[in-house]
Amino acid sequence: MTLFEFLMAIASVVIAIALTEIFAGWGRLLRTHIVPKIDWLHLCWTVVVVLYSIQYWVGIWPYRDIGFTTIFQVWFLIFPTLFIVLVSYAITPDIKPDDDQDLREYYMARRGPIFLGLTVFVTMAQIADVVILGTGFSPIGTGLIAFLLIPAFTTNIWAHSAVMLINAYVLFGNALTTSIIGS
Repeated sequence: MTLFEFLMAIASVVIAIALTEIFAGWGRLLRTHIVPKIDWLHLCWTVVVVLYSIQYWVGIWPYRDIGFTTIFQVWFLIFPTLFIVLVSYAITPDIKPDDDQDLREYYMARRGPIFLGLTVFVTMAQIADVVILGTGFSPIGTGLIAFLLIPAFTTNIWAHSAVMLINAYVLFGNALTTSIIGS
């Protein structure tokens, strides 16, 4: 087993924990006897977190040919996955079968941990490229970092929606234009 395969296994397990938390939250919503007040904004942000998780996992592939020489490089490859797990736990309510929870209220109450965590996740992913590949921060990544801070400090639905749409646009744009599979 190469060092890359070893690191990929660790990252895969951690990202699987994040995805499991969100998918389990969706499952709990489906099991509730009393229909919770589902919120489109909260639901869209959970999808964005899922897409970030998958994109980061697939985005590790270009590191396959890197000769990791320090544990410092390994930390910066794994650290973003830890933050996406924390974001997944923050964004996913623990709904019981008889709960009548308003998901907009939950989302707004948890916006600080969600968006500060997402900001750290994107920042750490950018830093990984700097530390491991020697590249600089990308303009898009830097913009996302700045935009992700906005929802942490406001309850304005338009601001949350705009930041979500910007993130979704970037994620879908990457999904449609970047081909790392098979390269």
